[in-house]
Amino acid sequence: MQVDTSRFKITNVSRASQSGQAMSEFLVTVAFAFLPLFVLVPTLGKVMDLQFQNQVAGRYAVWERTVWFDNLSGDNRDDFVISNYEWESVALRSESEVINTLQNRFFLNHSSGAIRPIQSADVNLGRGSGSSVWTYVQSDNPMYGGTQVASFSEQDTPGIAYTVTEFFADSLNAIKRPINFLLGAIGNDNEDLFGFPLMSSAKGYYTPTVSTTLNIGNAHGGGTSTWDRTNGQFTEGIESALFQNWDGVLTSRGAILSDGWSAQSVAHYKDRADDLVPSDAFDNDVFNTIIGLAALAEGFGNRNKSAIGKLRFGSVSVEPIPVKNGNPARVRCDDGVCEFDE
Repeated sequence: MQVDTSRFKITNVSRASQSGQAMSEFLVTVAFAFLPLFVLVPTLGKVMDLQFQNQVAGRYAVWERTVWFDNLSGDNRDDFVISNYEWESVALRSESEVINTLQNRFFLNHSSGAIRPIQSADVNLGRGSGSSVWTYVQSDNPMYGGTQVASFSEQDTPGIAYTVTEFFADSLNAIKRPINFLLGAIGNDNEDLFGFPLMSSAKGYYTPTVSTTLNIGNAHGGGTSTWDRTNGQFTEGIESALFQNWDGVLTSRGAILSDGWSAQSVAHYKDRADDLVPSDAFDNDVFNTIIGLAALAEGFGNRNKSAIGKLRFGSVSVEPIPVKNGNPARVRCDDGVCEFDE
């Protein structure tokens, strides 16, 4: 009995060629699939971390813009007290100082430490490339390329109601200009009295946009290369391929409406209240003289027996209940007129 061995030879040759094909497929798969994944997955994670940081910075910009006054010019601002005494000063920081603080805290001095009070060093823009985590995987160069804040100024509040109130306030201001002149002649220095400064400009709408740019040039390949074979050689930029259809800018937008009624100190609150209450307009020598003469006439020469003589004008009290010696003041009534005994 004879055995044909030609089949076995053919089978061995076939197995050898299949084995070489599998090795080639494995190399191609590693080069074009696994290797880019090993680079791109960590890179995308770092980009997502920067995007999250940019979103947090955007929320910070939205809120901080409403609690810091950029200057003391304009309606209802020139009367605010700026001092080192408690309950008097208002928060005063310029637009550039708030933006510098944002960049210092969220990008240049990025850390997971506890939140600390604002320091003078925050207002001066520092240097650096951000967190050590924000580096490219291939080139190991910094990814962070800087942060910009746009639309940071106060805008007109959209809405029909604000348009109507602005028209009403402007009309009222035109009427009260001669009244302000007359009141100023007798000693009143509150030019915002009944001026409705919060409505006269209908402002208080903020829409800051925080944009963080990735340093594309630091990527391996300079941001222009793609992961492919050219003339039998692999090109250098796996990460660089991210920027073929993307400019590398991370953007976070926000909006907030600040009605302007928030008081930052007792003096600030009193100033706001005095603008809408005429009592301090009559606290001057002319009205005090008229009240004194009327009280003498009503009391037949004795001012203490006159109800007119009990009239008191001045700044509005901002205390819910006046305090005397650490305790709520008692109420004292005299001839039907009740007041706190301070």
